Amino acid sequence: MEEKKLYLFDLDGTLILGNEVIDGAREVISKIRSLGKELLIFTNNSSRSRMQYVEKLAKMGINVTEEEIITAGYITGKYLLKNNKRVIYVLGTEKFKEMLEEMGLIVIREPELKDGKYNVDAVVVGLDSELNYEKIKTVCKLLQDPEMTYIGANPDMVYPVENGLFYPDCGSIAKMISYSTKRVPKFLGKPYHEIFDYCLEKKGVSKDEVVIVGDRLYTDIACGQENGCDTVLVLTGEAKREDLINSEYQPTIVLDSIKDLKL
Repeated sequence: MEEKKLYLFDLDGTLILGNEVIDGAREVISKIRSLGKELLIFTNNSSRSRMQYVEKLAKMGINVTEEEIITAGYITGKYLLKNNKRVIYVLGTEKFKEMLEEMGLIVIREPELKDGKYNVDAVVVGLDSELNYEKIKTVCKLLQDPEMTYIGANPDMVYPVENGLFYPDCGSIAKMISYSTKRVPKFLGKPYHEIFDYCLEKKGVSKDEVVIVGDRLYTDIACGQENGCDTVLVLTGEAKREDLINSEYQPTIVLDSIKDLKL
């Protein structure tokens, strides 16, 4: 990995678990900086703004800038603006909604039906730790319109926290909604190219100069495999070594932990 110029790090399960730093994460980031290389933390977690991640990580002794954080939620906002879907209903946290509003989108809290159409351009689903049944009912109503644009921030089914626990992520919420609506969102975030392309363009590097480090086979490793760059799987999050046996996504390197990454 010595020839790599840009390291794309997953966050949950790779650098941190909940509010705990994984052993070696701080040292690896410091070493990358000392070598004059670059890093981005690109996470599929859409529940926080980029600045919230900066603040959270600073409290944990990991110092990064807002520009070094790329979230699936941020990429979702970029995608909606690019495709002129500016008026949206969001099933997500208030912080996610606030970030999208700061990007220039209009978030409708209570959609209204006018002349047979709701006053929104798109439905957006993210990781929602504030989920309630009324939000789900609203999404189901909006998705009855077959022309309604439907976006999922990321396809992750779970996210890891301390003590070996996993909680439902955006993919699980979207799966639940699909049973009622028969609709599946267009997912952004990893493994899809939108977030990967943004990182490469931002840093001005080629895919051969990039390595993705993460703990999930179907997002982190798949992102590298489908976009043509090397990957490192760490076994501190969702994926276990035995999962590799039947997986279509195979990493370039498998490590027990981020602390074993050779720079």
